Amino acid sequence: MLLNRAQAKLHLGVAIPTALLTLVCLAFYVRESLEAGKPVGGGSGSGLICGIVAGLVIVFEMGLWPRKALRRLRLLPTKYWLAAHIWLGLASLPLAIAHCGFHLGGWLPATFMVLFVLCIVSGVYGLVVQNVLPRYMLRNLPSETIYNQIDYVSEQTVKDARQMLLTACGRNLSREQAFEEEPELEGVSTHTIVIGAVRQAGRTRGRTLETQRVPEAREDRETLWTALSEIEPFLLRGDAAQTPVNNRQQASQWFSRLRSACSEDGQSVIDILEGMCDQRRQFDIQATLHRWLHTWLAIHVGLSVAVSVLLAVHVWTALKYW
Repeated sequence: MLLNRAQAKLHLGVAIPTALLTLVCLAFYVRESLEAGKPVGGGSGSGLICGIVAGLVIVFEMGLWPRKALRRLRLLPTKYWLAAHIWLGLASLPLAIAHCGFHLGGWLPATFMVLFVLCIVSGVYGLVVQNVLPRYMLRNLPSETIYNQIDYVSEQTVKDARQMLLTACGRNLSREQAFEEEPELEGVSTHTIVIGAVRQAGRTRGRTLETQRVPEAREDRETLWTALSEIEPFLLRGDAAQTPVNNRQQASQWFSRLRSACSEDGQSVIDILEGMCDQRRQFDIQATLHRWLHTWLAIHVGLSVAVSVLLAVHVWTALKYW
């Protein structure tokens, strides 16, 4: 869930009552602890209240799972449920700490508390990455595409690169190409191709299709085809392939040497090849950030289930030995 000015009213409407409830419970706990001269535990009146409230919060937090499965019932708008999930979840931690009297006790409450803290930490991590990474990707990865389409887009990029060289330089004479035979375009100084280009509107950048005219670079035919064969594995597989352009700095030096080896007519082709490599590099960053953005949820859900089970065991044990 996004935390921004547009959502401020929503979050304040949940955070303020939650904070007041937490402060009231903690105030009772502090008062009783001062009277006792030491931090009281879960057996005290205030400690029991803090534990009950924290337990009810955990039950409510787990209600988000069936809530998603029962969307058609429209029990409560999702944005309100998520806001309550965030702020009540954060408030439950100090209440749980007060309930245990600032010590872990036996193995059951200790395990319960450790997993509960880890669950809260994983939730906070998820909230942070959901608010930071999408904005970062929007600003810094203009070539971002649909995650599960990265391989397809990469294959299409390689096809576009081969077609561009075929148009600008002609067929590669050093090895067979998987292209249909096309006639040489004699007497034409430039050819038109369609490539991806970065455009910016305000603070938002994105990759769009652009038609460019690429001059003939027939004298650089062998050099450019050889260069494409060297970077093609990177365009297809990214960092998984060992090529001279994996690293941005090394790629810059490699393309500088390539420019020095080519004529002026080949510079436009080299610029496009360098842009394709930069696009593939952004795809690798996107894939990494995508894993950061989504893998936390499985961990958070797993910890939540474990906490819920231990909560039931803890309640049953407490009632048994009351």
